[in-house]
Formats: sequence, structure tokens, C-alpha cells
Amino acid sequence: MKLTSAIAAFLTALTLAPLGAHAAVSDDIPFEITDSGHMVVTLRLNGREDVDAIVDTGATFPIIDSQSAALIGVAPPASPALVEIIGLGDVRTFPVIDVDRMSVGLVRVNAAQAAYNNKVRFPSTGNVIPASSLSQRTLDFDFERSRLRVYDGAPSHISRSLVTRLEITRIGGLPFIEVSVNGTKGLALIDTGASVSVVNSAFAEGASRSRDSIRDVELVGATGNVTPVTVLFSRRFEIGDFEVDRFNVIVSNPEFLDRFGLSDTPVMILGLDILKAFRLQIDREEEIVRFALPDRGRRPGAGISLRAR
Repeated sequence: MKLTSAIAAFLTALTLAPLGAHAAVSDDIPFEITDSGHMVVTLRLNGREDVDAIVDTGATFPIIDSQSAALIGVAPPASPALVEIIGLGDVRTFPVIDVDRMSVGLVRVNAAQAAYNNKVRFPSTGNVIPASSLSQRTLDFDFERSRLRVYDGAPSHISRSLVTRLEITRIGGLPFIEVSVNGTKGLALIDTGASVSVVNSAFAEGASRSRDSIRDVELVGATGNVTPVTVLFSRRFEIGDFEVDRFNVIVSNPEFLDRFGLSDTPVMILGLDILKAFRLQIDREEEIVRFALPDRGRRPGAGISLRAR
């Protein structure tokens, strides 16, 4: 599921900020959530070929699959430079290709290179654009309207909503926040490239409140295939001022945690199954993330029930 690099933008729509804030010009990038649970936008290569791509806050370098690269006549040279891509499963090495121009909507991606992927099949698309390659101050993920707004001002006011603000801690350039499971605090990577959330063993063990809190179960697919997984069955998950009761989450140990020295630290990958229940605003100047919910009391979303404490 991931990872990846930086940009500039053409700005067209003028949005009036609330009184006391600066007016901000924004670009709206439409997206869709696929059947596999991934957030996909239209990526234009070299100004002429449109392909699907994931905008990923948990990525650090662009990835272009071999089919998309072929559309613009690009292939790795005989002796290419290599880049390591860290995913939820393992770390793989890919050749690097040069791309003249990449853009999403009116926003140009400054990255001139990408990892050439002819190894891994992704569930939705083999192309990944790191959110860090969008240079504007604020990334505003509006899942209700299926649009990503990018602008250089502070996050816009969201009326009639409950909002919690959390500080961002950067590790390896990636955005982490503090969350709590069963009263145990840990770090959570904000990861729009992940379709589901997971916790590592350190988090699961710290949050376990009984011998059967962590269980091995089998997932049975529509075709009858069986996948064994470990699940933490927890009573409460807290993210800022919001909480979820009876929060069950898969336990996994991504390889990148070893690279960052976090294998013994309680860590969560906060994926779209949770993130899409919110309006998510990432302010990269103040290093603050805002999670907003409409002020309608309990609100079911993303298969979970969220409420303000």
C-alpha cells in the first residue's frame, strides 16, 4: 500500500475565509473511493494521458506503474537509479524513471521522477502521488463531497461541526498524531493510502484488557479463500475529542516501523475506514490536523459509530 515526494499549483477558485482569517484561493481535486476502499484521483502525465492514482499522506516518493509509463513512452534506462519503497508489508526496490510533468486537476506535481512499478499489483491502481508533493499549506479532505481542496491559507472554517485539533509529529517526513486505545496512548500515522486501519503488536499488547482481547480469526472471501488475521477486540478508541466504542482492529507489524525505530512503540496506521468519517484538514505550516464531524450527535460512518466526548 504505498509511499513518496513535492510541488507548486495553479490557483483558480476564490474562497472567502471567515472574518478574522485570511482569504484563501483553492483548487478542488475530485476523487472517488473505489470498491477496494482507496481514494483515487485523475493524474495527468506529460499533459496528455489521464490515469488513476492514489493521493497518499503515508507516501514519500511517486510511483508510476509500467502500463501508465508506457502511455507516455517512458521506461527505465539500462542502468537506472534505484529507490526503496516502504509499504505496509515490506520494503521493495524499484528503478527510477523521469517524468516531464504530472498534475492532478489544475495542480502541478513538482516531482520530476517516480518509482517504476512492474512488480506489484495494487487493488485499485498502481500509481501513487504523495500528499507531500502538493505544495500548498492546507490539504482539506472533504469526503462527504468527494473532493480534496488545496490552498495556501489556514484551514477554512467548517460551520455547524464538532472539531478537534491535534498536533502533528513528523517521523521520516510522515504525519503522526497521538491516539488512545483502551486508555493506552500511541502514535497514529495519518494514511490516506491505506484502505483499513491496523495497530502493531506493541499497541495491541498494551491495549489488551483480557486474555482473549487479541485473537486469531479467519477472513473468508467471496470466492471461499481463507485469510488468517490477528485482531484486537477493544472497548474504546479515542482520537482527540471523538471516541468509538467496541473498536476492533487488525494487528500487523509493518516493516517501516523497524526502519523508523518504532517497532517497540505503540503505533497505529489510521486508514480510510476511519478517516473518511471526518472532514480532515492538514495544516502543514502550523503542523496541526483538524478532524471535523457535522454537529448531529451520533454519526455512523465508515462502519464505525463516532461521538464527541
